[in-house]
Amino acid sequence: MKAFFILCCFSLLSFVFFAQNAKIDSLKKVIETTKVDTVKGRTQCRLCNALQITGDYETAKQQAQSGLVLCRNRKDQKGMGLCLFNIGNVYWNQSDYPQALAYFRQSLDLFTQVDDKVYVGNCMKSIGLVYLYQGSYPEAVNYFQRGITIFTQLNKKKSVASCKEGLGLTYVEQGNYPKALEAYQKSLTINEQIGNHSGVASNLNNIGTVYRYQRNYAKALECYQKSLDLYQSLGMQHGINAGLINVGTIFFAQKNHTKALDYFQKSLEISQKSGDLYNRTVALNNIGNIYWTMKDNDKALETFKECLSIYAQIGDSAGIGFIHTNIASIYTELKNYPLSKEYALKGLRIAQSIKHLNQIKGAAYSLFQTDSALGNWKSAFEHHKLYKQYADSLHNEDKAKEFGRIESKYQFEKEAEEAKRKEAEAKRKEQAETERRNNLQYLSIFAGLMVLFGGLAFVGKLKIPVRVLDIALFASLLILFEFLLILSEPYIEQFSGGIPIQKLVFNSVIALGFAPLHGFLEGKLKKRFSSR
Repeated sequence: MKAFFILCCFSLLSFVFFAQNAKIDSLKKVIETTKVDTVKGRTQCRLCNALQITGDYETAKQQAQSGLVLCRNRKDQKGMGLCLFNIGNVYWNQSDYPQALAYFRQSLDLFTQVDDKVYVGNCMKSIGLVYLYQGSYPEAVNYFQRGITIFTQLNKKKSVASCKEGLGLTYVEQGNYPKALEAYQKSLTINEQIGNHSGVASNLNNIGTVYRYQRNYAKALECYQKSLDLYQSLGMQHGINAGLINVGTIFFAQKNHTKALDYFQKSLEISQKSGDLYNRTVALNNIGNIYWTMKDNDKALETFKECLSIYAQIGDSAGIGFIHTNIASIYTELKNYPLSKEYALKGLRIAQSIKHLNQIKGAAYSLFQTDSALGNWKSAFEHHKLYKQYADSLHNEDKAKEFGRIESKYQFEKEAEEAKRKEAEAKRKEQAETERRNNLQYLSIFAGLMVLFGGLAFVGKLKIPVRVLDIALFASLLILFEFLLILSEPYIEQFSGGIPIQKLVFNSVIALGFAPLHGFLEGKLKKRFSSR
């Protein structure tokens, strides 16, 4: 969950992980040669952005902090806002959400003062992401919606789609899958309209994840594969990595470990070549889980430890804590209890420092198992009590999510039923209007025919050529024939079953009935005409 979630957030923040050496060298050269503090400050801000793409977060932070000082000395408010925004991104990538939130808020205040609406919207989106991962879902929804309002006014459709995708992520976390799919579909529609193919691929990824959570693996795999194909056609290595991981996840869920391992290994190879440290940890984490599931503990340990070293390199506290707990669990299975306790204690301390409830629960349970095996009953009791405390807390949260799912399903079905009722009512009104219009037209045609035949009755009093009389009679009968066909068509359709030969027979019977009528009227008119 963590891996895919951060991946989606990275796409929303528009980071692209590939080699940046040439760009970094160019920016460094500008910083070394320029004499203008404003230019130097903003260039350091841009260098921060380039460095964090390569995973060098500490250097990136230092550059942005130096740029912030220069911009502040020159009272360059926009430059200050950009530096603060990029520092917030660094903390976000390091999973330090309180610090990220603080910097994004400072950045928002400055961009509001200089009335830079685009960056105000970007700050709204970033703050929404922080709240989302902190589990503050109402606040996340609020900021994403405010971002949508701003970007809609600016006609920034790509950013509107991005914020809607953020809404979808929030609804997924709340277990509200119908609303999540609705938000993703709206984002997908916008991205398709503007030709944002990378956005379309990201949307398909997210829609696939909703289906995966619903255990609809066939639809999930279909969406993931479409997304992967699109990323491959675009040549976007980061997206290809995401697609490979997601497809592998489906095979893992289906217990097809061989295929899953193949996709994760492909992702790992791409990450190693491109220097993409984040996706390298995602691939290693999944590969370690497969080895662990297959009871190949030695390979699992080797993989998790490699993953741990990369998490430490990029400073991802949540990842470090998570891997420590996994390694502790494997050492417990290997009955190496001292090492198990060492790793579990580190994992617990990290989880408590970042207030990650699920990791606190996992580390506490691992310590309970280790202490029990070592006969340290007092410590085992304390850790089991801690485990139960957070297990109950998470259970209540899961219950709330489950209730949210039930409530959203009920609401969805209620809205669907209301839409169906409105559609039926609209259809009934349309049918009634159509029937009323047809009746009026039938009445008008019948009145016209009466006038026509009434006129023929007085034809003897007028001086009309015989040829004109024949044409008038023929036209009147033809109109009457067509009118009768229209009136009888529903009944003919019902009895004939829509079969052309049967319809032809019924129409022929009506036509034959007109032969004596035509002779009778023609004789009467000629008699009246000759007497004149």
